[in-house]
Amino acid sequence: MDIREGVGNEGGPAREDEWSVVPVQQKEYGGTDYALAYDAPGMGSRAALLKARPVADHLQWWPAECDVSIRDGWFYHADQQPKSVAQLADIYFRPVGRNSVLLLDVPPDTDGLLPAADVTRLREFRERVDRELPADLARDARRSTRPGTLTVDLGREREVDRIRLAEDIRHGQRVEGFVVEAHRDGTWTEVTRAGVIGASRILLLPAPVPARRWRVRVTASRATPGLAEFGLYRSRV
Repeated sequence: MDIREGVGNEGGPAREDEWSVVPVQQKEYGGTDYALAYDAPGMGSRAALLKARPVADHLQWWPAECDVSIRDGWFYHADQQPKSVAQLADIYFRPVGRNSVLLLDVPPDTDGLLPAADVTRLREFRERVDRELPADLARDARRSTRPGTLTVDLGREREVDRIRLAEDIRHGQRVEGFVVEAHRDGTWTEVTRAGVIGASRILLLPAPVPARRWRVRVTASRATPGLAEFGLYRSRV
């Protein structure tokens, strides 16, 4: 699968709404290139598609990749140390939580080996991600669906502060907007909302929300939406 490297920066974050389908131009040498500037906002949004229409040859499934180094520089420097676990965790959610792939560069030292400090930090980073997203509380929950809505019943009230969604991208990327709600005090209450979903959308709540029943409602879509994942988590950070 081809991926488009970078989204206009080398700090890790993807666009808030990152589309995998983007307008491209076919070049004479046989390759493809962006129809718009590589750092254009909303690369696959409706506004971007209209703007690109006069110059684009076709639309292409071209997921984004966000690249960032574990250190301050792209190559090994003995006077540099790896980023903190907190920094790496923040970096992780900004691409992986926004329908993008994270490329974390770990440069070898002058002996061709990965520095011990970097290896330790990678292990700590993995452990942090596991604490951020432990067991999915909704894995065995009772589910009900109707067009554009998926509801889960956790069986009892549980605290949630991380939400992970994914579309069934075998049928493309369709969702343009959605809202997540919790059933509290006898009524559905909005907890958070966002734009696109794609292959992975992770939302971090500012504080845990206790509820037994949860639902996600698609509020805007380019075609009939198909959700492959609606995960609910209580972080252990």
